[in-house]
Amino acid sequence: MVEKLNQVQVDLGFPEYTAAFTQKTMLDVLFITISGMVGLASLPHVIVRFYTVPNVNAARYSVGWALLFIAIFSTTVPALAASARYNLIDNLHNKTVAEVQQLDWARKWENTGLLEFTDKNNDGRLQLTPDTETNEIIFDPDIITLSTPEIAKLPPWIIALVAAGGLAAALSTASGLLLVISSAIAHDVYYRLINPEASESQRLILGRIMVVLAIAFSGYFGINPPGFVIEIATLGVGIAAATFFPAIILGVFDKRTNREGAISGMIVGLVFTTIYIIGVRFYGMATWFLG
Repeated sequence: MVEKLNQVQVDLGFPEYTAAFTQKTMLDVLFITISGMVGLASLPHVIVRFYTVPNVNAARYSVGWALLFIAIFSTTVPALAASARYNLIDNLHNKTVAEVQQLDWARKWENTGLLEFTDKNNDGRLQLTPDTETNEIIFDPDIITLSTPEIAKLPPWIIALVAAGGLAAALSTASGLLLVISSAIAHDVYYRLINPEASESQRLILGRIMVVLAIAFSGYFGINPPGFVIEIATLGVGIAAATFFPAIILGVFDKRTNREGAISGMIVGLVFTTIYIIGVRFYGMATWFLG
């Protein structure tokens, strides 16, 4: 599938689909995959699942199973991405306008504004090209995965499962992160460091205020994203891998782990990763070590 997709991309004038990966060594790709896996396992909405167990041994098994399924997920995503992009191109490129209009899934996505068709050269066919002046098929990257079940003509119940899974993942992530943000500020920061005499009602009110502020903050950046959603998610996962994951693993498996060590490790990981992200994003740090 990847070889076919590479050839299709080249034939259309795009670089090979795997071109970005050829610039990295296998060791680099391996560590990127590992950081993604452990970062996903360290996100707050996943961490809370580790505490819904009766004892430490069960928590260890919970961590192990979580890492296993996250590893499976992380290693299958590239295959899904390649298949989804190939199917989208194969179903749209060089098709007649009439043929595309007969595709039920294409009409639905076109109504959302995330998929657009314009026969610029009036030849009756739609071409996908890298040149914005001649490109006649415009699609938002977010629809590639979501439209795949419909493009593949899978049964409606499969499409419903994909939609339900995406919605459940979004709600689970949002609720987990909001809960962690509110409890961390209200209990760990305000109650333990600022006002140890605070009552439960005061902490509850502060927690609700933090939820509202977090929703407003995330909502603004959701409407005005600073980058592509995958880039932002990758940054978050990378920071989680460098801060939460070491503390979680050591806290579960090493009895010598203490509060001071965990906090120090998370601060070092956060500072190092943040400096690296800023350096690569804005100051070309990635090229510094290449001479």
